[in-house]
Amino acid sequence: MKIKLHTQIVIALILGAVFGSIFHIDQNKLSINANSGETIVQDWSSIAFTKKDSVLKTYESKDQLSIIKYFSSLRIKKAAEDIVIKIKYPSGQEQIIEKVKEVSKVKTIGVLLKPIGDIFIRLLTMIAVPLVLASLIAGAASLSDLKHIAKIGGKTIGFYALTAVIAISIGLFFANVIQPGKFMPEESKQRLMETFQEDAQSRIDQNVSMNIVDFLVNIVPKNPFKAIADGDFLQIVFFAILTGIFLSQIKTEKSKTVIDFFEGLGNAMIMLVEKIMYIAPYAVFTLISATVAEFGFSILQTLLLYSVTVIAGLAVLTFVEYPILLKIFTKVPVYKFFKLQRQVIAVAFSTSSSAATLPVTMDICEKKLGVPNRIASFVLPLGTTVNMDGTALYQAVAAMFIAQVYGFDLNLTQQLTIVLTAALAAVGTAPVPGVGLIMLIIVLKSVGVPEEGIALIIGVDRILDMCRTVPNVIADSLACVVIASSEGELRELSNE
Repeated sequence: MKIKLHTQIVIALILGAVFGSIFHIDQNKLSINANSGETIVQDWSSIAFTKKDSVLKTYESKDQLSIIKYFSSLRIKKAAEDIVIKIKYPSGQEQIIEKVKEVSKVKTIGVLLKPIGDIFIRLLTMIAVPLVLASLIAGAASLSDLKHIAKIGGKTIGFYALTAVIAISIGLFFANVIQPGKFMPEESKQRLMETFQEDAQSRIDQNVSMNIVDFLVNIVPKNPFKAIADGDFLQIVFFAILTGIFLSQIKTEKSKTVIDFFEGLGNAMIMLVEKIMYIAPYAVFTLISATVAEFGFSILQTLLLYSVTVIAGLAVLTFVEYPILLKIFTKVPVYKFFKLQRQVIAVAFSTSSSAATLPVTMDICEKKLGVPNRIASFVLPLGTTVNMDGTALYQAVAAMFIAQVYGFDLNLTQQLTIVLTAALAAVGTAPVPGVGLIMLIIVLKSVGVPEEGIALIIGVDRILDMCRTVPNVIADSLACVVIASSEGELRELSNE
C-alpha cells in the first residue's frame, strides 16, 4: 500500500526530530580553527580569551554558545587579531591556541544534511514569484469589472484585519494570565543578555521604522522588474492586477496571446510544485533534524514559560479562533479543512517561511479546497505579505514578556498600543524566517520597553518561528475559503 504524501511528510518530521536528537551538537565541544589547523576542544573547565598577556574574558564549561558569540563579536569589531585562547581542563592540563580564525560548534550528521532541505526551500521560493505574477495577471484579465476586484480586495483586507486584532488580543490575554517574565531568575536574564547582546544590537542597528503613508506609497513599484527580482509581493500584486485589467480591455488577438502565455506559465508552475513535493519528505527530515541537532531543547528550559505562553496562544489561534471563523463565514467542515491543510502545515513548520509555502498553499486551495484561481491568486500573495497572525501574536507576547522581565507594568493604554503597533508591524513583516524579531523592535519602541531586551528571546526564536508560521499560512487558506464562499464561487471540496 502506497503511503500518501502528507503522511510521508509527517513521518519524516517525526523521524527528523528523533534523528536530530540522537545526532545533536555536543554542548561540551568546540571547533577552534587557527593557522596551525583545526583543534577540537571538549570537556574544558575554563576558556580564557587573552591579548598581550591581559585576560579579556573567561568562560566556564557550560558557556559554549557564549564563547562562540564572544569570538564572533571580536571578529566583527576587527579585534580578533593576536587573540590567544587559553584552555584549562579538570585534570589541570592547559592548552594554548594562537592566531585563531574561527570558533564554532562541532557539526554532526544531523546538521550536515541540511543542504538538501535548503535546496527544497530554494525551489519553492523560485516558483513563488512567477506563480503569483502569472496567476494574478491571468486572473485579473478574466475580471473586466474593476468594482468586483475592489470588492474582493476590501473583503480580504477586512478579514485579515479582523484575524490580526483577535490574534494579538489572544497573545496579550495569555501574557497577562501566565506572566512568564515575572518568573525569570536574574542569573538567567544576565546570561541571555550577555550571550545574545551582539545579535540584538545588530538588529537594533538596522533602525527599522514604520510609516503608514510610506507603506502605502511603496506598494506602487518604481520598477516592476526590480520588485519581481526582490520578491516584493505587494508591489508584484499591484503591477500584476493593473496589467491583467488592462489586458482585458484590449479586445485583440494580441492580448489573448499574452493572457494565454501567463495562463500556461501559471499551470506549469503549479505542475512544478506538485513534482517538487515528491522530495518534501526528505527535505523536511533534513530541515527538522538540523534544527533539533543545532538548537536542541536546552535553550527551551531557560525560556520554557515564555515558549509555553507563545505556543499556547498559537494553539488557541489555530484550533479555536480559525474553526469558529470557518463556521461563521462558510459551510466548510472544520475537520475536512484542516485535513486538506496537512501538506501546507508541514511545509510551513519545516521551512519557517510563508513565501516558500505559498506555491503549496495555492496548489491546495485551488485543487483541494475548491477556490477559483482568480480569488486564490489575489488573496494568497496578499496574505503572504500582510497577514501574519502568528507573528503578530508572538510580538505581543514577546513585548509583554520583555516588559515583565524589566519590571514594567504596562497599563491598558500601552497594551492597546501593542495591539495597534503589532498589527501594523505584522503587515510590514517580510514572509521569510526570523524577520519578525526585527519588527518586534518597533513594538517595543511604541511602549518604551528597552529594545536590547530582544536578546532575552533570540535563543528560542528559530523554534518559535517554525510554530508561528503555521497559523500565518492557515489564515491565508482560511481567508481564501471565506472570500470564495462570500462570492458564491467555492467549488466542492476534494474527497481526499
